[in-house]
Amino acid sequence: MIQTFTARSGARSLKVDGAALHSPYDPVREAERFVETALAGEIPSTVIVLGEGLGYITEALSRISPAAKLVRVHYSSEIHNAAGQGATGSWHPNAGRELADFLRANLSELEVEGMKILEWPPSARIFPEISRRANESLRQVVQELNGSFVTTAAVGRLWIRNSIANFLFIHPFLSGRPCREDRLVVIAASGPSLERAAPLLARNRGAFDLWTLPSSALVLRDAGLEPDLVVMTDPGYYSITHLQFAGVRCPIAMPLSAARGCWELRRAAAPLLPSGVFPLSQGVFFEQELLDCAGIRAPLIAPHGTVAATALELALASTHAPVILAGLDFCMQDLISHARPNAFDRTVLREASRTAPHTSVSFRRAEGQHAERLSATGAARASPALRTYAGWFAGLPVESAPRLFRLFPSEVPIPGMHPLDVGSFEALCRSALAGNDRTRFPPDCSVPSVERRVDIVRRMIEGWARVVEEGRAAPGSPPGLAAFARSPVLVSLAYFIEPRRLLDAKRKGRLGDEEGARVAAAGVLEGCADFLHSLAGKVRGAA
Repeated sequence: MIQTFTARSGARSLKVDGAALHSPYDPVREAERFVETALAGEIPSTVIVLGEGLGYITEALSRISPAAKLVRVHYSSEIHNAAGQGATGSWHPNAGRELADFLRANLSELEVEGMKILEWPPSARIFPEISRRANESLRQVVQELNGSFVTTAAVGRLWIRNSIANFLFIHPFLSGRPCREDRLVVIAASGPSLERAAPLLARNRGAFDLWTLPSSALVLRDAGLEPDLVVMTDPGYYSITHLQFAGVRCPIAMPLSAARGCWELRRAAAPLLPSGVFPLSQGVFFEQELLDCAGIRAPLIAPHGTVAATALELALASTHAPVILAGLDFCMQDLISHARPNAFDRTVLREASRTAPHTSVSFRRAEGQHAERLSATGAARASPALRTYAGWFAGLPVESAPRLFRLFPSEVPIPGMHPLDVGSFEALCRSALAGNDRTRFPPDCSVPSVERRVDIVRRMIEGWARVVEEGRAAPGSPPGLAAFARSPVLVSLAYFIEPRRLLDAKRKGRLGDEEGARVAAAGVLEGCADFLHSLAGKVRGAA
């Protein structure tokens, strides 16, 4: 029961089932003391308020740290309504979406730097279960954002280079649908359990469309299974290496930023002939600009840091039938990190010697991934990255749960996926609609010629270079963060080309080091200009 009353100071106060959420004397001063103590003189970029009440924490933050972005989480919809706060930047249990989705929509990778999390202690005591779930959701999203930034810092430039190369050289681009709307789909991930699943998939092959991730393709080939579709998002060369070893001949569904070189597979030899690329859009500005300029239609599948999530979202959008994931383990089995055979097994074997046996090499690799046992007696181990991926899958929309299945699930639970053993899998296959029509993608004949695509790329790079030069010509010597504030395109470019320098400039600006921020911002612009100049030269060479 929510009860509001007037405190001695004249401000509104509140009780929940008789327990005070705010001071009965002076809730405004109480909130100010809490914020001052929690911040301890820090200058945060973003503040997440967990368990906000009648808005006193937010008001105190606005006075004490006016430049900080505020994101508010109420543990009760009644309290949210009593506070009378707007929906923007505020969540409550009846908001209509999960807290993790709200946080993903309201936070970006650059906002994690300087983030401060404040939880109002009375709310945590009054709503302990909601507090626990809110902290878990926030931890999951922050891990995702940190992982996304680290990935962008490592491969942001590679994504841009891949997108341009794939846009220029892929042939043919395919159109159509990945599968029939009523077709059962099995997605083969590369966890150790795929070895056990492969013979079962082979016995029931006619009942479903089989999609594979690149790292699973060789396991399927070893079991005599030919997939209907490869889903590929990783930008590194190893994705193509997996496909080359497996001799994949089916279409590849991929964003432009995925590994470049699938056209080389077509040239290698006739038996290794992928039938083309079905393009996906991840909504990233450079991918989308290329697709839009060429008039290429591609389904929008947001990036999630793991190709298995992309494959799952594509399957859920393509069929109304059940979707089964095999080899989706999110853990190692003792020292075995993936299903075998794998294209890179020989790399580990080469490292072995008389004084460093294969088992020792495998142990060091697992140790380097910080893989920890899931239980005191079990053999399963999970790394922080695998735990983050599992957290994303655990938060899948409730409406998808009735048709999500997991074959031979590991010790890592995914609540929204129904477990399948041999009997239940074969029963699901028997109930599936029959059909032996393999997935067919007609070539997209509307895709512009290579010459026209080269012109599109050249114009795009020239436009980016103008934006960077305008930033370098901005007032100030050197130009500061204001140049980025005036141009969202410049911020997007800098995030993918010079993310660490951009973050450093932002941090220095937040802490009041204006000269340091200007110098760091100038370094960002210089790095962007140099990269674009190099990119333009490579495009001229390709033409």
